[in-house]
Amino acid sequence: MKDIVVLLATYNGGDYLKQQLDSLLNQTFSDFRIVVHDDGSKDSTLEIIDDYIKKYPEKIRLLHGDSLGSAKANFLWMLSQVEANIYLFCDQDDVWHSTKIAKSLEALAPVEERPACVFTDMWVTDESLRVISNSFIRYIGRNPANIAYSQILIDNPGAGCTMCFNRLLRDYVIELLPGLNLDNIPMHDALVLSVAALIGKVIPVDEPLVYYRQTGHNTMGATTESEADKRNRNIADFKNGSIFAKKRTFIEEARAFAAELSKGDFIPVDKKNILIRFADIGRKSKFKRMSFYKKNNFTRAHHNFWFRLWV
Repeated sequence: MKDIVVLLATYNGGDYLKQQLDSLLNQTFSDFRIVVHDDGSKDSTLEIIDDYIKKYPEKIRLLHGDSLGSAKANFLWMLSQVEANIYLFCDQDDVWHSTKIAKSLEALAPVEERPACVFTDMWVTDESLRVISNSFIRYIGRNPANIAYSQILIDNPGAGCTMCFNRLLRDYVIELLPGLNLDNIPMHDALVLSVAALIGKVIPVDEPLVYYRQTGHNTMGATTESEADKRNRNIADFKNGSIFAKKRTFIEEARAFAAELSKGDFIPVDKKNILIRFADIGRKSKFKRMSFYKKNNFTRAHHNFWFRLWV
């Protein structure tokens, strides 16, 4: 029997935590455990967790540790502390569809002999769980088919709270952690998914299985804008001179991330070389940069023109 664990990171989540825990306890697949680490909540979060542990002592466990200061650090610390066969990340203020775990495990099963990660889509909702969009991935302008490591670096389509991955992948991520500068890692999900794409398998499930609640306090919220709004914003940024700085910041963050990933001794040599070249590509001419991006599939779901032209 496989040991399946849901890693739940909490911080001042008292308003919505009960709904999330109830959605976990109402999954059609029930043979899993929940491990929680709280990052120093000052509200009712710990009281709620304690109540649920008393009701479900064999199901839920609270990890005790220092406050880590971010969801990214919290999830990665839990990942290093918990031994299991299969892992799922869980945010405190969402609600999971009852088939979320079952369908994720079904998608993961055929590739369990390789480091592998499944991610699904989500419904974007307001605070009352009224659906705003049936596809989080498309709502933020991404493409679930963009799963090459070169695409994930600049256009990650997979949210951590939708991910399900195996022990093989977890162990490679943990091996990489001690040498990383976490400031250069966008989020825990981008790290896990990128490692999967570099050495194993990424499996997108193009179906919403999480209600992604927009509270105004999300670490990574769902934002979008109309084409007209986007055009007007770009015109305004161009006029005030900030457009190029924003584009450079975006790509510099991706290059710093690539440099961190290249530290992995387990990364295949050809892919490691591409990561290193991408991290340093800003020193090359515009023509060489554009040629490199095209040759090595550094593509986005949208906005490839400005990406290749300016960065």
